[in-house]
Amino acid sequence: MSFFRIIMPNYNNSEWLEKSIGSVLGQTFKDYAVVFVDDMSTDGSEGKARELIDTHGYVIPLGEKRWNGGSRNVGLENYLSSKYTLFLDTDDWFASPDILQKLHDFIVDRDYPDCVRLPFEIFYDGDKRLPVMLNDATPESLVGSIFVACWTKCIRSDLVVPFPENTLMEDVVQHIKQCDVLSTIEPFDELAVIYNKNNTNSCSSEQNQDLQHGKWQSSMFRYMADLLDLELQHDYCIEHRDWRAGICLKNIKNDVYSQSV
Repeated sequence: MSFFRIIMPNYNNSEWLEKSIGSVLGQTFKDYAVVFVDDMSTDGSEGKARELIDTHGYVIPLGEKRWNGGSRNVGLENYLSSKYTLFLDTDDWFASPDILQKLHDFIVDRDYPDCVRLPFEIFYDGDKRLPVMLNDATPESLVGSIFVACWTKCIRSDLVVPFPENTLMEDVVQHIKQCDVLSTIEPFDELAVIYNKNNTNSCSSEQNQDLQHGKWQSSMFRYMADLLDLELQHDYCIEHRDWRAGICLKNIKNDVYSQSV
């Protein structure tokens, strides 16, 4: 069993793989496994990942399009033997080569919490950087955060919940369900991830809001259905789901299709 598993979904991010995967393989802490899931890339990503990762993890090529949520689910299903799970998009990278060592020591020192909240730095407009510190220390606080991305959390592996599939809007729904099963959360005190906004091919970039023939539009309707299908036990998660669903309904009525929901 490894201490960390690092799930990396990929679609056509060949340009960034050396930076992203290199930030993992260059870690001073070595008790981890990489699970790289390639979602039908057409830019040679799979071959490049195999060369880079070599014996340090797994490269899983998909035979059908699964999008980010489905790719992450494949990663969850195919490597289960770890204490904690991290997600890292393949156009992002770890902030420093000793971040896994520091995160490991933090987890042990805090008596193995369910979740560690990971601060990050936004890398944008060429070379600008903006640090984002995250201090959520309870599930009630975490569920209402605007920073819902799964890579802002290091989660005990037996508690990770799956993602919605066939959509570009998987993070919010998974975030709410994830918060519903967490009890202990510790905010990490160092920048862990560099969030790369310079990738113009990213699904979340402004240039790709109409990605793949209206996928944003179909994703909005799936997002609404996924929210309504959530079975939750805590009132704070139920209230947040209902609030999100109300915003989504307004956006559908106003023909607003984006991630800002």
